[in-house]
Amino acid sequence: MGQIHDYDKILTRLTIILQRLYEGELLSVQDLALEFNVSTKTIQRDFNQRLIRFPIEKQGMKWKMQSGHAITKERSPEEALVLEMLGNIAEGIGSEFGVKAKSLFSKLQNNTKNPIYSKTIIEDISDKLSLFHIIEEAIMESKMVIFNYNDKLRHVHPYKIVSFEGYWYLYGEELLENKLKTYYFKGIDHLQLTNETFIPDDKTYKILERAINAWFEPDKEPFAVTIRATAEIAKYFHRRPLASTQRILKTYEDGSMEIEVLVTAEREILHEIKKWMPDLIITSPKALALKAKSIADSFLNRQIEYLIQ
Repeated sequence: MGQIHDYDKILTRLTIILQRLYEGELLSVQDLALEFNVSTKTIQRDFNQRLIRFPIEKQGMKWKMQSGHAITKERSPEEALVLEMLGNIAEGIGSEFGVKAKSLFSKLQNNTKNPIYSKTIIEDISDKLSLFHIIEEAIMESKMVIFNYNDKLRHVHPYKIVSFEGYWYLYGEELLENKLKTYYFKGIDHLQLTNETFIPDDKTYKILERAINAWFEPDKEPFAVTIRATAEIAKYFHRRPLASTQRILKTYEDGSMEIEVLVTAEREILHEIKKWMPDLIITSPKALALKAKSIADSFLNRQIEYLIQ
């Protein structure tokens, strides 16, 4: 029997169980219940509900990872690389989750030296992990959720938990307004999982794929915006497109280029323009180009005011 430990967090227990499954162990419900000082019903719930989306299966009275999914001690360079990258990303997710996930990846790697450093800053949602789990369950089972958001009761068909620039959002359809929306995760309160199910619409997923950032408005019809990048930054849009809808219209002799993207809101593209000023400008539509100029003028005036104080 395993040594009794005081594991009082579900996440800790699940990550340790997963680690051992991925390393090829056969795990007994009774032994795990004793080791983690919980009931056998709790461990059965772990396997039958909380870990059901992982490639696990029952063999006799024990559980194991399905054939082809166990990670052995000897790994290919590609497998080690993936683990290192995931470990670095996990480190930025949040204090509680990040530490536990990072510890798990380290054990899977069996390697104290990590040559990769990823500066991925992700919002800490450690205090929202229980809410995260409920919404994940609602998405997987296509169930409606009810919650308070901005002092208003929402009835939502949840589609995806999304991270935009390190901040977490719920993407779904608000039934009372019949609109697709994003909800800032930490603004969700008094969440309830209902038994009412829905049939997901594939179009809803495709709309999300076009999003550039959190300012996109999924309920709006997209429109084209033409922007021009200087030679100094054009290479970055070759390496990683500004959006999935990016289309290169023309490359000039000086190395600059003109590209087109589809956006659903002015703020969606203006947010990106501000990041790259003055090397990225809007050339069409003209009204939007004038708004970008107004933002640049406002910045310049404030900067001058500060300098002459």
